[in-house]
Amino acid sequence: MSEVNKSATDTTLDKGTYEHVENFFLKNRNNILIALGVIVLAIGGYFAYKQLYMSPRVATAQNNIAGAQNYFAKDSFDLALNGDGAVMGFLAIAENYGNTPSGNMAHYYAGVCYMRKAELDNAIKHLEDFNPTTNEIAGEKYVLLGHAYADKKDYKKAIDMYKKAGDEAENNLQSPAFYKFAGDLMSEQNDLKGALEMYRKIKQLYPLSQEGQNIDLDITYAENKLGIKE
Repeated sequence: MSEVNKSATDTTLDKGTYEHVENFFLKNRNNILIALGVIVLAIGGYFAYKQLYMSPRVATAQNNIAGAQNYFAKDSFDLALNGDGAVMGFLAIAENYGNTPSGNMAHYYAGVCYMRKAELDNAIKHLEDFNPTTNEIAGEKYVLLGHAYADKKDYKKAIDMYKKAGDEAENNLQSPAFYKFAGDLMSEQNDLKGALEMYRKIKQLYPLSQEGQNIDLDITYAENKLGIKE
């Protein structure tokens, strides 16, 4: 095909494509404009929600949680949970500002308070409602859940939580300690095979950690009990 014919053909195709698009828009313009309007309104509504509704709530929740944290630091767990009339407690902050960062943290604090008060079901409820924002905090959440289930003598659940804590933390300080909790509890429950798996995991992944440097004794003990000779 000559360059002239090719150019003419391209021009015809471009014109046909343009006319097709133009006809489609003319035929459906009302629906298209409505859809665009909905998108614009949604975007505007989202920013209005953040600026006019969420920002003041975030600031208020942050101010309110400070008083409860002061009681928490003094081990005044009832006041930290329930407030004192002037200071809002973690429970009210979690309920009223749950969609803010401080409201989320209030669940964590409430869970720890209930742990210290040995109210394990309440502790579990609030810890499960807490959404961690970092791997380190996620590790803390799940290890506390592990402690709570262990205190309830639900050892299988406790072991699962300790393992999850180690997986979520993903660091050289927390993970080997959390895996050690799992291994030791499995050993106490005579699940020596599971315990050995945890101990070997620590040795393989975290050999320079405090737990990793002392784990050979635990490995040898479990292997001897299982009759494993290497």
